[in-house]
Amino acid sequence: MSFNLDLREHIIPNAIGGRKKTTSFICESCNIKFGETWDAELARQVNWFSLAVGIRRERGESPRQVVQTVSGERLWLHSDGTFTPEKSSHSETDVSAGIQINMTAQTIDEARKRLKGVARKCPKFDVKKALEEMKIKTSFLDSPLHVSLHLGGPCAGRSLVKTAFSFASDCGVEHDQCELAKEYLTNAELKAIPFGFAYISDLVERQPMGNVFHCVSLRADPKTKQIYSCIEYFGLFRVLVFLGKNYDGPFRSECYSLNPVDGASANIRVKEVVQEEFFEIMAGKGFDQEKHKVAADYAFPIILDRARSRTLEHFVRQGFEHAGRSFVIKEGEDIPREKAEEFAALMMEKLSPYIENLVRDDRSIQDY
Repeated sequence: MSFNLDLREHIIPNAIGGRKKTTSFICESCNIKFGETWDAELARQVNWFSLAVGIRRERGESPRQVVQTVSGERLWLHSDGTFTPEKSSHSETDVSAGIQINMTAQTIDEARKRLKGVARKCPKFDVKKALEEMKIKTSFLDSPLHVSLHLGGPCAGRSLVKTAFSFASDCGVEHDQCELAKEYLTNAELKAIPFGFAYISDLVERQPMGNVFHCVSLRADPKTKQIYSCIEYFGLFRVLVFLGKNYDGPFRSECYSLNPVDGASANIRVKEVVQEEFFEIMAGKGFDQEKHKVAADYAFPIILDRARSRTLEHFVRQGFEHAGRSFVIKEGEDIPREKAEEFAALMMEKLSPYIENLVRDDRSIQDY
């Protein structure tokens, strides 16, 4: 692993919404290699959260992933927050008027291809008529999703340590002062892990209300000789990284925080870790079930509200496009006043299933 070369490296991986970059940290080949291994594994482990809130990357989108409901249904979750069946299927039934086809497809294009396949087997089958008569049904989840809260392992762990190390470097700390992190990142056989979960107390002050956040902090104290970093992703995943134990530079206390959806500063402060708590965390005793539940109770309502907002945006956009096609109105153009009522009615054809689902969910909560 090479250091001190002029390359812009994301401090928090861009794959999960990081924006800030640092220079003079690692070489280009290492940046590519560790981005494709360490950062990619961390991003994979928290991908559901990235998809739920709509993380925007510099290149590409968060990859779709298979999710499963409590009832066992398996679906693809996409970067726009929508779901499609994991597997496509169709059945054909002979009826008096011809063939009745029931189809589950992931896209309209796939449905067209399947219908053309039916036509090859049945020459009398009218594909054009079938496409004109095809009815698309929108459905919603009626069972909660399983969500993994796992974070860790050799690759994701090294991504966390790299983030802490690169932030220290960006703050002006000499690399040799971070000897524990440097050794861990350069020695794949090293068994001593310089980080631990930090759920003994809440170290973050002024948590933003209504928004998820990422943060990475640095505290370098020549009195204790310690230099460490606290990292928190999505307001839920919390770790402490022990960078070095022989620090003799100036006192430093820094924090970089952001809303990973839009890149805006989260204006967060991170408290000092008391020594007793510090050593408990580094000894692997930093996970408190109740504190973890408090973190989840803070993060999940924000994440789910964001997911619902994105779903509403999707149906509003879909409704506008549906109505616009009927009137040949492009986005940005004014809707003729005499057509406004009819335009709204066409939009509601797409919006109504979503609204009905919201009402049904609200009633279920009240009944519960």
